[in-house]
Amino acid sequence: MSARAKKIAPPPPTEVRTPSGATAGISGDRIVVRNSRNAIVVVYDAASDTAEITAGDLTLSAPGGRIALRASEIVCEAGRFELRAGRIVERAGDVYREIEGLLQTRAERVRTVVRGAYQLFAKRAQVVAEEDASVDGKRVLLG
Repeated sequence: MSARAKKIAPPPPTEVRTPSGATAGISGDRIVVRNSRNAIVVVYDAASDTAEITAGDLTLSAPGGRIALRASEIVCEAGRFELRAGRIVERAGDVYREIEGLLQTRAERVRTVVRGAYQLFAKRAQVVAEEDASVDGKRVLLG
C-alpha cells in the first residue's frame, strides 16, 4: 500500500454525547462533563490537578465498603449538617467550637474525663439533680 493510499485515523473526538444529551468534552487542559441541560456537572483541570463536582444531589455510596477522605484541609459549608452513626470516634490535637446560639446534648449518660484542670466559665450556672448531687474534693471553695 502506498503512503498516499494509507488510511490515517481521524483525531479522537473532543466531545462525546450520551443518547439523553449529556456530554463530556476536552477544553484545553480541562475535561468538562455537562448534563442534558448543558449545565456543567464535573470539571477536571489537569494543569492544576483539581476537580469540581456540581450537582443537584450528590451521593457517595460504598455498600459494604468504606469511604476515606484524605486531605491537608477539609472545609464543609452547609445549611444543615446531619450525621447518623452507630458510634463516632474523634481524635484531634485540639478542638475549638464556636456556637452562636444553643449547644444542647441529649444523652442517657454523660461522662467527661480530664487529666488536668477542668474549667467552666459562665455568667450564671445551674446544677439540678432529681436525686443526689455531690461535690467531692480535697477542698471545696465557695465564693
